[in-house]
Amino acid sequence: MYRVMLADDEPIMRKALVSLTDWQELDCEVVFVAANGQEVLEHLEESRPDILVTDIQMPGSDGIALAKHIYENHLPVKVIILTAYADFSYAQSAVKYGVVDYVTKTGAFDGLIAAVERCKKLLRAQAEISQEALRENFFKAVYDGSLYDPAEIQQRFGQLDCDLDQYCVLFVYFLVDEKQEQEKKTKTQHSLRNFYQMVFGEQMQSCIFLKKDMLCIILNQMSADAVEHLSDQCVQIMDMMDNFLELYAYMGISQPAQTVKDLRQAYGQAQAALEWGLEEERDKLNFYRASMEKAGELSLSSPVRNRVLVEECVAYIKEHYQESCSVGEVAKAIGTSPSYLSRIFREFTGSTIIHTIHEKKLEKAKEYLTETDMKIYEIADALSFENVTYFSRFFKKNTGVSPKDYK
Repeated sequence: MYRVMLADDEPIMRKALVSLTDWQELDCEVVFVAANGQEVLEHLEESRPDILVTDIQMPGSDGIALAKHIYENHLPVKVIILTAYADFSYAQSAVKYGVVDYVTKTGAFDGLIAAVERCKKLLRAQAEISQEALRENFFKAVYDGSLYDPAEIQQRFGQLDCDLDQYCVLFVYFLVDEKQEQEKKTKTQHSLRNFYQMVFGEQMQSCIFLKKDMLCIILNQMSADAVEHLSDQCVQIMDMMDNFLELYAYMGISQPAQTVKDLRQAYGQAQAALEWGLEEERDKLNFYRASMEKAGELSLSSPVRNRVLVEECVAYIKEHYQESCSVGEVAKAIGTSPSYLSRIFREFTGSTIIHTIHEKKLEKAKEYLTETDMKIYEIADALSFENVTYFSRFFKKNTGVSPKDYK
């Protein structure tokens, strides 16, 4: 049931709020009734309401102040404001604090039920988005190796509204037009997800982009008949991607796996099948066979894959180092975790990502100072330093002289 907190400084209004609405019929439970805004603030953490119904004018913190507090602290609470007709224009100003609705204090609170239903709909939508984000983070973390401990994998998986039973993993690799605008790329990804959902239906447990050019699909309840039918479905998908989207896809498919503890091995099998097809442009659709790898227990942290990640990291830095570029942004752009990327980058290069970014900035700063008439503050701005003071300190630390003296 949804947890509701009520707040009004008038005793008769508090009684009316509790008794004139059939909260149980609304799948709601009144967990606290406050006489003023301060009581609301003191009991928010303890009562953990999903919905707050509050008068707009109360001593201490009024309804607007409460909405502002909830908004600025990112609390998962939907707010309904109670207002008199004279206060309505004032109440409208609270829209910037995410107030869901306004209910006038007339009759039996006409509109309160509809406002509560709107809150419930928003809460359900947020729960779905939150679960989707948790699932995506989980499947990515297992793939990139940042989540590897079996006990932790099992524990994290238990938090998801998700089931893995007799499933298989599909990796889809396709060509990406780097010149394509981001908005069009986003629409393409959305279209692909919709198409896969239409083809696979309820069997599709997850569909996530591991990298900008590689998609992972997890199909559940793969019976022997389903596996036989899967080949036809995948051919249909690749034909659509080739002919209508010009993405020219390759697919690698794992053997059926049993539980979440087999997920990493299933990833490795799908990866091996995909790479086998890509090598010398063999068949575009490949199911994993033991002959594709020497060992059944596959490692996604292979030297080849790690080298590719490091090369992609270096290429991204080369293109974006003049921007305000962080390790997290680099990792997100190439489809892995910051901690994993930092570790393998140091292993392969002997340096850190931040040091490499700084070296590129320093090299460019010297070029600007030597070969252009740019002012020092203009160079600092061009290289995305916070201010000229920070740039000067950075330059002197790394060269022993100030930008002015160097020029």
